[in-house]
Amino acid sequence: QYLLEDGKLVLPEECNKEHADGVEDDYDDFGDVDWNVAQDSEETAKQKSFPEFSAKVRTVLKNFGGQMFCKLNWSSPKDATWIGLNKSLKCSSISQMYLLLKSSDFVTHDLTMPFKFCSDFEVDGDGGEKPKVEYCLVLRKWMDINPGIEYRCFVKNRQLIAISQRDNTTFYDHIQKSEQSIKQDICSFFKEHIQQRFSCDDYVFDVIRTKKDKVILIDFNPFGEVTEALFFSWDELYEWETENDTNSDGDMLEFRYATDSHGVQPNPYHHYSIPS
Repeated sequence: QYLLEDGKLVLPEECNKEHADGVEDDYDDFGDVDWNVAQDSEETAKQKSFPEFSAKVRTVLKNFGGQMFCKLNWSSPKDATWIGLNKSLKCSSISQMYLLLKSSDFVTHDLTMPFKFCSDFEVDGDGGEKPKVEYCLVLRKWMDINPGIEYRCFVKNRQLIAISQRDNTTFYDHIQKSEQSIKQDICSFFKEHIQQRFSCDDYVFDVIRTKKDKVILIDFNPFGEVTEALFFSWDELYEWETENDTNSDGDMLEFRYATDSHGVQPNPYHHYSIPS
């Protein structure tokens, strides 16, 4: 309910001490502000409080060494990085976590219409969705990832049909040099660890390849328009024939990436930082 409230972005009371502990340099970006007037304003929205929940999150954050990543069931607040510290999803305080979640349209989508693009989507008489979702906050220990080694993989009818460079805004020359090796490593990882274990027939998963023969699973995503197709389009992925797309060596697997600096695409999240 707090995440869906419209109006001013007001963080919970548990975040007050974090703000008070800041140093003067932390507030340079705010410009000249009369904080006394701002705090005394009658229009200031009432703060909510979630003491038990916030305490649990702080404990997890401490156990993670003071840095964590947050998301809901499906989406992370990656569209809100413009408001995050250093334009990152890294959270080193509960204030940063609440700020990202509260500012994200992706999180709002998860909470209001998560099944909108599902083939069996239905709306009940009250305008709400029939399926009941038990929402959860997913916290993970933060890990710095080189975007040039992350790949998005598309699975249809339990076959790996396509791989895309995850960061489609940058040209990485090492990808072209190691194309076949990257494909082979991801194919082997998929067959050994995912293909016969994941319950869905169609889905998307993200991995990083830190070195040859070393692939690490990052996340799973729905096979559909709510997931970015990157160097593919969902029209072609929906129509993809799977009977002969992949052989034992992955030779028929489609792997797309930027082949030069002219092939990169604009950052799809920049427009979220533009005032409407």
